Amino acid sequence: MEIKDLLPCIADPEKYRVIGRIEVDNLKEVAPYLARLLPNATYNSKEGWISFKKGQRIITIYQDGFVTMTMIKDKEEALSILQELEEKAKLAWQKRDEIDLTKPLEKSFVGPFDVYKYLPKTNCKRCGEGTCMAYAFKVLNGEKKLKDCPLLFEDPKYLGIKETLISLLLSAGYEVELQ
Repeated sequence: MEIKDLLPCIADPEKYRVIGRIEVDNLKEVAPYLARLLPNATYNSKEGWISFKKGQRIITIYQDGFVTMTMIKDKEEALSILQELEEKAKLAWQKRDEIDLTKPLEKSFVGPFDVYKYLPKTNCKRCGEGTCMAYAFKVLNGEKKLKDCPLLFEDPKYLGIKETLISLLLSAGYEVELQ
């Protein structure tokens, strides 16, 4: 794996757009299987690319091994994502007999109301936002982390909704930092 180019991100000047490359044998054959292991992936069988969202990042994998990424924090994050993609591609190929290509790709959409549903709804402002709904929007935009809501992590009565919220966000391709 390697980074070919690191450019300023158009959406956020403090982040980067990255063009990288992964080393995966027979990526063209692996792609339909890999697309089913990536949450909310779109797979274009004619052109051979896979695109998906990981948190606020948009990542596209091309059949020649090139990968484009947006909203990347730094070179280390880019290399980490490229390594993860190589590993997932190898896993997809190993498990190809277990993956049903006739089933459509699963899509999971999480909106701010979905996040809000699993928040304490106290509007305590301890997260730095005026309301829990504002916090929910910021979590989905990547401006806030789940751990920024102290009630979810300090009060045992919120343990169940916290675990459900974590699962919901992970299933939709969001990264969840707990520390």
